[in-house]
Amino acid sequence: MSFIQLTVMVVDNQDKLLITTNPPDVELTAQTLQAGFCLSDITVLPEKGFVVVNGEYRHLSAKAFEVLLQLALHAEEIVPQQQILLAVWADADAPKANLTHAISEIRHVLGDHKECPVFIQTLPRRGYRLLTPLQSHPTPSAANAPPLIERRSQTVVVNRHWSWLMSLFRGSRLFSVSVAFLVSVWLFIQVMAITFPLMNISATGMKLTLLVLLVGFPVVLLITWVGDLRERKRRMALSNNPQQRQFWRRQLAVDLGFLLLSFTAVWLLGRSIKLAIDDDVQQAPAIVQQTVALAPIANSLAILPFQLQHGSKLADYLLSGIRDELVYSLTQLNQFPVLADRAMQNISTDLSYQQLAEQLRVEYVLEGRMHIEDEQFQLAISLVETATGMQRWSTRLAQPEQALPTLQRDLHRQVQNALVLVMPQVSVSLTGRDYQITNNFKAFDAYMQAQQQLKKYDDLASLDTAEQLLLQALKEDADFALASASLCKVHLDKYALTRHIEEFDLANTACQHAAGLAVNQAEVYSALGELYRLRGQYPEAIAQYEQALAVNSRWVDAITGKARVLSAKEQSQEAELLFNQAIELEPGYWQNYMHYGRFLYDNANFAAAARRFEQASRLKPGSTDVLNSLAAAWFLSGQFQQAITVWQQVVELSPVSLSFSNLGTALYFAGDYLQAEQLYRQALAVSPADYTIWTNLADVLDVQAERQQEALDLYQRALSLAQGNLVINAQAQPLLSQISRLQAELQQCEQALDTEQQLLANNLTDFYVFYDLAIANFTCQRALQGITYLQQAIDFGYPASLVAADPKIPHEISSRRSGNAVSINQHEGIYR
Repeated sequence: MSFIQLTVMVVDNQDKLLITTNPPDVELTAQTLQAGFCLSDITVLPEKGFVVVNGEYRHLSAKAFEVLLQLALHAEEIVPQQQILLAVWADADAPKANLTHAISEIRHVLGDHKECPVFIQTLPRRGYRLLTPLQSHPTPSAANAPPLIERRSQTVVVNRHWSWLMSLFRGSRLFSVSVAFLVSVWLFIQVMAITFPLMNISATGMKLTLLVLLVGFPVVLLITWVGDLRERKRRMALSNNPQQRQFWRRQLAVDLGFLLLSFTAVWLLGRSIKLAIDDDVQQAPAIVQQTVALAPIANSLAILPFQLQHGSKLADYLLSGIRDELVYSLTQLNQFPVLADRAMQNISTDLSYQQLAEQLRVEYVLEGRMHIEDEQFQLAISLVETATGMQRWSTRLAQPEQALPTLQRDLHRQVQNALVLVMPQVSVSLTGRDYQITNNFKAFDAYMQAQQQLKKYDDLASLDTAEQLLLQALKEDADFALASASLCKVHLDKYALTRHIEEFDLANTACQHAAGLAVNQAEVYSALGELYRLRGQYPEAIAQYEQALAVNSRWVDAITGKARVLSAKEQSQEAELLFNQAIELEPGYWQNYMHYGRFLYDNANFAAAARRFEQASRLKPGSTDVLNSLAAAWFLSGQFQQAITVWQQVVELSPVSLSFSNLGTALYFAGDYLQAEQLYRQALAVSPADYTIWTNLADVLDVQAERQQEALDLYQRALSLAQGNLVINAQAQPLLSQISRLQAELQQCEQALDTEQQLLANNLTDFYVFYDLAIANFTCQRALQGITYLQQAIDFGYPASLVAADPKIPHEISSRRSGNAVSINQHEGIYR
């Protein structure tokens, strides 16, 4: 069979083709093309409404046929989109989506591929081009014309904008599905980083979730590839086009290579996450120990939460306060183990006596039920042996509301006498020992409210509320020793948050008042010990803690206080034993994990510190103190974004100055000086006496050349406040190192050197101290000494990779010290 070689050109403005043959020229118009034409081995029959591909009849919509005819009229030429829209839809401004849909339909029917086209080429922002030259379709009247045109081999030159390999990747469904999956996982991780801490899900839980998502990735790829492979095999069976077959074979090879690389990457990453999870499980101690195989502690007692009889009304703080005060008073006897309330926070009250014995390891439990009738408070108490469930003793107490302090004393005396009878090992000399508490109901009521406030919250507003309640109690009864000791602790906590020297003076007054009442109470001794510890009077602090432990050997506040003193004296091994002892005695008390975490943090063990803070967070959700400490540990262990997210949460939860300051510091090292300045000023609005925050704000201004004079005024203010705190503890190393740095910023280099020498008289191990001294020496142009201190800071745990991000460190020094720098860094006050 002979074929007609077509040459297509546009003749004037009419839709017609000039068909050139070896002899004569035949003119073929759009009307002629309606009868049919061929594209390689494909026959297009517009009048009949179908296309014949490998003997298979495929249908096209009317609009798709019109678009194909427009491309055929200008074969091998670029046809603008507007021209096609005007010819087919009679509107050059018609939606381009109509044309895009029609082109996709044509490609699907012809078996064409957008990334490696044989028939229709897309030219972005220009239009479309029919690549295959037209061939005539024999008329039905031809003598020997077969129904379909035989295939004719030809070579089509395609003007590709991308390499064939890029086309294969872009045309691969595996590639597009993997990109979509990874983007979705990345978005989920961002949501997970915000929501999981709020739901108290640990970092281990987050890693496990990430591992599950990672395992799902190859499964999704495999399902996608199998489905794509079936469709590709079907198309290859129907196509005789060698170019398409070659393209599909190359696509198969690329897909297999992509699958192999993806599976290898998933295996390596999954293995790393699995090892991290195993490490967490091995290193993190269990919060609640499995005690099934352990025998109960001899003569031990747990006081279950008191119940209120149905129909009776009583403020929660009174009901729980009476029970908490009984727990405290019995622990002061120091004759038998009494399980602290803080150790029972995660224990369900619906357990049987045998289950309580297994989980709490106690021989006895004390139960109480309050009933109010005719303005009389009636409290029914019973002592039960957990092994048998047998009631060993019970009584009923009744007092009017105004005599609740009397009921509290009667309760203590009768329970104490009962325990002497039930427990043979308990000393008879305990009988009749006076329980010292106020006789004034209003003082008792205010004290109970304050204790409930301190038990639930730990922010500045709650401390203010507790302070007012304790002052009210002392106004009603000036000899109320426990109220005075609690007031001392409240002022110490407020000093830690605000750095107001007045708060420390008030704490000193309250503690000395409690000590002057000459009561033998562990809480009074431990409050005095905390006061001496902050003053730096370590022998006096140890003496007070020892007295508290003599009254109650299980008094956890004294144990952790003593551990903190030993840590400050560089007796780390002994300190760590005491921190673990406190956790063993009260595994459900969040502060025990906080104290241990701070100890680990100060020793540059940031990852282990973060795990302890995570445990504290599970026990006290929403605590600003816990979350701020957790973010600080994450920050110095390199988890910058996770730390910033938590600080943002804390700022939204409560206006805590330290969180504002830490978030500002993160933005400062990210180069966002304006936002950092705003956060520092918000922190100062809460704690205007905090010299560390004034220093941070001055640093933000100092790195901006036009505001350096303004920074000097702030450095001077910070120095005045820091020097004022010397009256509390003139030997505090972090305070002295910051004073030296501030003196250097004010070009008081001789004074800075004197302060530095005062520090060097001690054994320094705090990396913050060395870091402050390094900046002070760089500022005073003592570069060699600055480098020495900087290296010591790194040796004692300061992350070397963070040095380069600090604008206060000379660039040539920081680049040498850190190598690959990061975009964020620690700043003064990141965690105190």
